[in-house]
Amino acid sequence: MKSIDRFFVFLMLFAGCLMAVCCEKPVQAEPDDPDNPPVDTTGTTPVPEPDSSYVDIVQDVLYLLREESMALEIDTCGASAAPVWASSDESVATVSSEGLVRAVAPGKAAISVACGDLYDECPVTVFYGDKKPENAYVGDYYLSDGSILGQNAAPSEIRAADVIGVVFCTDVSRMGKAEKDFLMEKGITPNGLVMAARHAPEPLRWYYVEREFDFTLDEREIGMQDILVLGDPVATYRLAQNDLNGFQYYKSIRELRTEGYEAGYYQAFSFIEEFESQVPSPEITTGWYLPSTGQWFDILRNLAGATLNTTSSFNDGDYGNFFWVGKGDVPELMNANLEKISDDCKTLFDATTNQLWTSSQASSNQARVIIFDNASFIYSYWYYKFYYFGARCVLGF
Repeated sequence: MKSIDRFFVFLMLFAGCLMAVCCEKPVQAEPDDPDNPPVDTTGTTPVPEPDSSYVDIVQDVLYLLREESMALEIDTCGASAAPVWASSDESVATVSSEGLVRAVAPGKAAISVACGDLYDECPVTVFYGDKKPENAYVGDYYLSDGSILGQNAAPSEIRAADVIGVVFCTDVSRMGKAEKDFLMEKGITPNGLVMAARHAPEPLRWYYVEREFDFTLDEREIGMQDILVLGDPVATYRLAQNDLNGFQYYKSIRELRTEGYEAGYYQAFSFIEEFESQVPSPEITTGWYLPSTGQWFDILRNLAGATLNTTSSFNDGDYGNFFWVGKGDVPELMNANLEKISDDCKTLFDATTNQLWTSSQASSNQARVIIFDNASFIYSYWYYKFYYFGARCVLGF
């Protein structure tokens, strides 16, 4: 009897489900919306190709001497019209219908090309100087636009120029790795080094926290080297001679000692920002920085004619110090390189500007200085970092 009842219940449930399916209303298709047409989801709708037409001036930037000409080249794709060239300032540079740029006068301009709706432009600098950086010689004048004015130029032309420094090195092997890497990352071939024509406006401390009377901080923590071997001046000289890392030291102090740098504890480094605002460095350089000991040796060798090695009048100054004698009136020899420069563009060397910090550390509380005088002495000594000395910048180009 129970099995009959179960069968009957099952039969009733099956019949109910069947009726529900049969009575379900058919789904009505939505009418087409003219503002929102149906999307084809089959994947067969073609995707339009992006517009790949362009016109591109091959040269990124152009540097010209006065009256020099150079042709710009273009690379085009899909251009439907002939190129039309134009100059933003024809008093600086003109351009022909074929893209030949001719320098007119020192300054900056932009040369543009248009092919219908396609457009590109190239910045152009016409140099004031008579040489490009790659043709510089030691003793040449470095100008504010990044060009070179030869040391044999007319004195009146040198005085009229905006001279910011004197080239003291064109031996790229005597440039620091950081300088060369920085320039090459900007697409600039390294050519040499320049000593600023002006001095720091006042004596500075290398490192000092005045409120704590503290001048001790080991910069080896940020990759700087101690240029000192106590009791061995020859070994110290060799360290100093090979220390070409002024730019790297300046970067390390700024980037890895940021708090102390911004607080003014590193006066010999932080003054460079103010100097940069007064004597802007050209874009095609490293910018100004404090030279290392080895870089100061090269300045004195190349601009004062001093022989600096361990055999020519080399003397032990004790405690890792050393000096040379018989080098002539060094301040006057240095000033000979500045003589033709306008007075408002230079600071001469004298008894107060011939004692200079380098960026090289000697120990956690000492840094190295360069001192030269009119009695024929050149000293490479260390002093405590809280002492006041002068500073003169350099830059790489």
